[in-house]
Amino acid sequence: MLELNVFYRLAAAVGIGLIIGMQREHTYFDQSDRHPAGVRSFTLVALGGAMTAFLSDLMGGVAPFVTGFIVVGMLLMASHVAFAIGHRPQDGSGPVVGNDGITTSIAVLVVYLLGALSWYGRLLESCVIVVVMLWVLSAKQQLHDFAKKLSKEDILATVKFAVISILILPFLPNQAYGPPGLEVLNPHTIWLFVVFISGIGFVGYVLIKLVGPGKGIWLTGLLGGLASSTALTLNLAGRSRENEDYASDFTLGIVLSWAVMYVRLYLICVFLSNSLAAPLALPLLAPVVPTLAYAFYLKVKESRDHRSRNSDFSNPFKLLPAIKFGVVFTCVMFVANAARVYLGAGALLACSFLGGAAEMDAVAFSVIDMNLKAGLPVRELVLAFLFASLANTLTKGGLVLFLGAKSMRRPIMPAVALICAVTGGLIAYYVL
Repeated sequence: MLELNVFYRLAAAVGIGLIIGMQREHTYFDQSDRHPAGVRSFTLVALGGAMTAFLSDLMGGVAPFVTGFIVVGMLLMASHVAFAIGHRPQDGSGPVVGNDGITTSIAVLVVYLLGALSWYGRLLESCVIVVVMLWVLSAKQQLHDFAKKLSKEDILATVKFAVISILILPFLPNQAYGPPGLEVLNPHTIWLFVVFISGIGFVGYVLIKLVGPGKGIWLTGLLGGLASSTALTLNLAGRSRENEDYASDFTLGIVLSWAVMYVRLYLICVFLSNSLAAPLALPLLAPVVPTLAYAFYLKVKESRDHRSRNSDFSNPFKLLPAIKFGVVFTCVMFVANAARVYLGAGALLACSFLGGAAEMDAVAFSVIDMNLKAGLPVRELVLAFLFASLANTLTKGGLVLFLGAKSMRRPIMPAVALICAVTGGLIAYYVL
């Protein structure tokens, strides 16, 4: 019986080999590289990976697949040995002349594995890996240039960030501790917030290295607003003291993150409860308009100034400030939950104000949960969001004033005033 699924998986493997092989063929124009495999070789290797996986299924063992992998590896090794012999100086002494890079050989082995993945029906995973491979193989010059820009301090910062995020975070208990009713002290969550703060600075530094300080800082603001505008504000404000030449860029990045925060929060709320799409549109999207307008003004003003700047940019990894703010964040959330537990539902606005001083997401999740489970009136829900937003804006403005460079204080105040004015007007509208 003809099984079309078999041919479909084999065809997917052939397609993967063709795509990677064509990319490698294109690099033949770069004579400084050696290419032990082209489009035909890549296609056959991918097909071989799928076929050996097929044979392994039929035989009930992994011997065909492992044997095929070893054979491909030995063929690549023989190719490199032949290249070394053919490019050795005629007198037989000295190193091999020419570039015997192994990038293409590694790609061949990965394509063999992708052929096996295709056979097992993991086509989505295969496609993602192919996209990553194409980017890595095509961005050779950009990646080499980026590596040359890195200093020893940058590598050390990468190691430190890997330690706090990969080696420490997974081992912290993901369990809430505290007195009855106040179980909000979760070591995993607290450290995750520390990683957030450090990670935003780390990603921003990478963007700065890739696209330059100006665009890199603005992109950091946009991405930081998607994660945590409070963490973004803390990080950029602290870094502005050591890079005061870019204070205007830091201000613009912070203002952009504030605007993105409102849009992100609105989308999260709508996702959690579709019925809140209309009631929350005005309180959460109205502040976005003046914030973006002021960000545009800052961008135009910056373009007109044309100030000279120092090209050096300090290392991003600062763990101690992130830990300090993680402690403050935990204390504020503890006080907010204590007010909710001991003062009751009547203190909802006060609890929202205290919670919003640390982070808007915690307030959003709690009041939406109350709306879904206890039938919290929409008017009180909206007011809770507005009070939390007011406190969050004041907190972030205070972070810039106390932690940021002096040149950031004056330009950040209009953004704080605009958001507070809009939020205050909305509070008066819903109260009256």
